[in-house]
Amino acid sequence: MEMLLLPMVKRSEKEIMPRQKKLAAIKQLEGNPGRRLIEASGIEGIGEPFVAEHLMDDARGCIEVIKQSMPIGVYSRLDSFHLAGFGVAWAIHKKAALVISGPDFEWVVTNSQGSQVVSPWIKMLTVQAGMMATLGDRLGLDPKSRAQLKLPGTKQRKSKFAGLLGQKELSTTLSS
Repeated sequence: MEMLLLPMVKRSEKEIMPRQKKLAAIKQLEGNPGRRLIEASGIEGIGEPFVAEHLMDDARGCIEVIKQSMPIGVYSRLDSFHLAGFGVAWAIHKKAALVISGPDFEWVVTNSQGSQVVSPWIKMLTVQAGMMATLGDRLGLDPKSRAQLKLPGTKQRKSKFAGLLGQKELSTTLSS
C-alpha cells in the first residue's frame, strides 16, 4: 500500500488558535469602558483555590504568591488546576535557569548520534516560558491584563489638575 504525502501548509497562528472571548468576570473587573451589556457566560466557579500537596515546594510557593497577589474572588476552586500548571511550569523554568546560569554549563552538547546540538536545558527553559505565558494569560497574570483589572466599587482617582481653568471637579484623566 502506497502512502501519499502531501506538503504541509503553514498556517498563521490565528487560523490555528482563534481568539477566545474574555470571561464576564474579567470584563467586569476591567470596568466595562464601552458600557455594553456584559452577558454572564458559563457557570461561575465557587470556593477558594487550593494548593495540591503533590506539587514540589517551588510550585507550591509560586501558587501561594499568586493567590496572595490577586484580590479575593478572582480565582475559584476550579482554577486550582491552572494555577498548579503555572506553578509547575515556573518551578521547572527556575531549575533550568539555575542550571544554565552555572559556570560549567555547556551551551552545545553531543547527542547520542554524535551530533552537536543545543543543550536540552535551553529547550526546557523556552518551553516552560511559553507555558507560563499561555497559562498566565488565562489566569490574568500578564502585565497588560493586570493593568486593566479594576475591582468593583473602586472609584477613579481625581486628577491633580481638576478644578483648573474653571472646570468642575469631575475629571476623567489619570493622575499620579
